[in-house]
Amino acid sequence: MKNDHFPLVTIVIPIKPGLNPDAIEAIKKIDYPNDKIEVITVYGKNPSKQRNEAVKLAKGDILYFLDNDSMPEKDALKRLVNHIKDDVVLAGGPSVMPANLPFKAFLFGKTLESIFSTGASRARYKKIGDVRFTDEKEIILCNMVMKKDIFLKFGGLNERLYPNEENELMEKLKHSGMKMIYDPNAVVVRMPRKTLKSFIKQIFNYGRGRGEQTFFYPKSFNLFNFLPMLFLLYLLVALVYKGYVVIPIIIYFMILFIDAFIKVLKNKDIRYIFLPFTTFLLHITYGAGLIYGLLKAPFKKVKDSELKIEYVKI
Repeated sequence: MKNDHFPLVTIVIPIKPGLNPDAIEAIKKIDYPNDKIEVITVYGKNPSKQRNEAVKLAKGDILYFLDNDSMPEKDALKRLVNHIKDDVVLAGGPSVMPANLPFKAFLFGKTLESIFSTGASRARYKKIGDVRFTDEKEIILCNMVMKKDIFLKFGGLNERLYPNEENELMEKLKHSGMKMIYDPNAVVVRMPRKTLKSFIKQIFNYGRGRGEQTFFYPKSFNLFNFLPMLFLLYLLVALVYKGYVVIPIIIYFMILFIDAFIKVLKNKDIRYIFLPFTTFLLHITYGAGLIYGLLKAPFKKVKDSELKIEYVKI
């Protein structure tokens, strides 16, 4: 295929000050014409604002959003771009963890992959099913392409939101009748969190972002996303009243341990036996984050951040 048939893609990467653009080396290996790729890195402390400012300067008709630690596989960009049609404005794929990880990183990564932890959103962290129409539950911003004109038409990302800024935007697209595609084989590789503290912070922020998103855009409310908050409130009640009230938590852990034992046997890996504990930790941490996000959202302002924009030659 001639290069003229490939649309110009602007790759947008927000980076924290002091860090290196780690994703660049992987981008250089992408199976896509170099003259059809523009890379803009934006250093700052507000990723939503960083991405918005990069898009304003983008020359490409297609935007490819990556995180600094996203390592796209060779065919990821081409696969995602091929899904963009007149009626499809956005496409994304999973962010999977690499092989041969240390114990904690392995456990945290597998927790995010579990249906008992993240439900349908596990497709963000694992190859699930076939190419299909989807919504915000399955797409993650660190591996997402989108039409630039649609991004601008909908006002870009909410700069008061991080994380969940892409979730709010995708909900607006869905409610406007726009179509989105999930491709399980359009993969980027990313490291899971390596420490317990960083994992708790990650999940708490996910919950906080969901709470803030729901406040800013109430039409995005989904009861499933609020189950961890209800679960946390139930635990507080169970601590007080005990008795028959604790039966659901017993059933909860029975299900998690049965699932863990099955995975131990299937994968011949004893590390899976710890999944019930990290799943429980995820649920209560996400629930706490939700409560915090709902309470904080009314007072949330755009985080001021000095930006440094660079164009990277591939």
